[in-house]
Amino acid sequence: MKTNLMKLALTGTLALSAVGVVQAQSDSKSSGSNTDQQNGSAAAPAGLLPVPDYSTDIWTRQYLTGDWGGARTNLANKGVQLGVEWNQYVQSVVDGGRERATEYGGSFDYRLNLDLMRMGVLPGALIKFRAESRYGRSVNGIAGPILPVNSDAFFPNTGKLDQDIALAITDLNYTQFFSEHLGLFAGKLDILDADPNEFASGRGTSQFMNANFLFNPAVTLRLPYSSLGAGVVWMPIVPGTNGGVTIISMVINTADSSTTTGFNDFGKGQTWITEADFQYPLGHLPGGMNVGALYSFNQDFPKIRSRLVFLPGQGLVVPTQNYTWAVFCSGWQYLYTKESSYRPVDLLNGEPDRQGIGLFSRFGFADKQTNPTEWAVSVGVGGRGMIPTRDDDAFGIGYYYNNIQKLRLSGFLGLRNSAQGFECFYNVAVTPSCHATLDLQLVESGQSRVNTATILGLRASVDF
Repeated sequence: MKTNLMKLALTGTLALSAVGVVQAQSDSKSSGSNTDQQNGSAAAPAGLLPVPDYSTDIWTRQYLTGDWGGARTNLANKGVQLGVEWNQYVQSVVDGGRERATEYGGSFDYRLNLDLMRMGVLPGALIKFRAESRYGRSVNGIAGPILPVNSDAFFPNTGKLDQDIALAITDLNYTQFFSEHLGLFAGKLDILDADPNEFASGRGTSQFMNANFLFNPAVTLRLPYSSLGAGVVWMPIVPGTNGGVTIISMVINTADSSTTTGFNDFGKGQTWITEADFQYPLGHLPGGMNVGALYSFNQDFPKIRSRLVFLPGQGLVVPTQNYTWAVFCSGWQYLYTKESSYRPVDLLNGEPDRQGIGLFSRFGFADKQTNPTEWAVSVGVGGRGMIPTRDDDAFGIGYYYNNIQKLRLSGFLGLRNSAQGFECFYNVAVTPSCHATLDLQLVESGQSRVNTATILGLRASVDF
């Protein structure tokens, strides 16, 4: 079984993101990782995940603390990879919104991958762990829109906005590949990366901050941030020089389990999600798209377009139905790259893989009986390294529009029939492990009494 194909097991924890596999590692028949060969050390056993190069200097390595005197590479060669990312943000509502204010906060992301194949424990097996901490405050409550203008400050979900989180385990799951084409996964799954896009992903920590550019709002109300689930990943065409196709189908608890174990949520409804992800070459230019659908069931969803009904013993109640659905698609396409040949990209690293520029879009629509957002669309442009000598700087410009259903009480409640917004950012690579991002947003609230907000932001990220 080839190591480069089996790397896709990483995405078992991110279910719908399997198409975002990183560049292929060498064949398991080869002598080992590049780091091993450069250092002259013994070759690492074949595994699912590539061994990162921790050994370079601070101006070229991806991790600030480096190789820890060789200990980090030794651990990775034995199947243990760990890391910590620290994100900080300052945002100011300088005009409009519910009020004008400046807020500061931050988060820590702790990651641990156990490559059981490289450990020699079990071929095709991987355990992934992610925990998160959060502190400070954000402008999400005062900016006006329903969806957060600072996604990193909003997730993991908590009952109270801007609630500090000492530690929340949002990923803890097991993936088992049986061949280079077929695998199963189960456990607690982090769903934020469920709609991967080369120019509009990044979990709110490296590209756009506004949630409308991380996923489609038409499906937002039916997807938790973290929940228990299980599913299957099938790759009829493994991503390679001719593109690739990845199909993932899973069932998860509809209730969010960001700060709980999730075992008490089995009776609160389930959601079935299936998505097909494609990568393809357009000449030498990378491109991709994904299409999917979700169906939530075993739960009472209020029928927002219905009149109140009287039920004996209950009085006036909102009618419900025990299912709802949504469909969605997104796409991205490079228009120019400095590379002259095609190779697949990593959709999970939160940054454009190529020096170049491209377009992105998202579209989705939902069951109008149960979802206030009938359809939503976002479009934009993104890229990396377009300024001479600034090869790792990234940028993005995006616009979104959400069509909100007109309800009987919309006028009385002062609700608009739409919400829209604009965001642009420039991510400065101070070093490959340290980034500073300037961000500007103009966002319209769904409430007519709240003026369009102008939000300035500064974000700093360090990967240790």
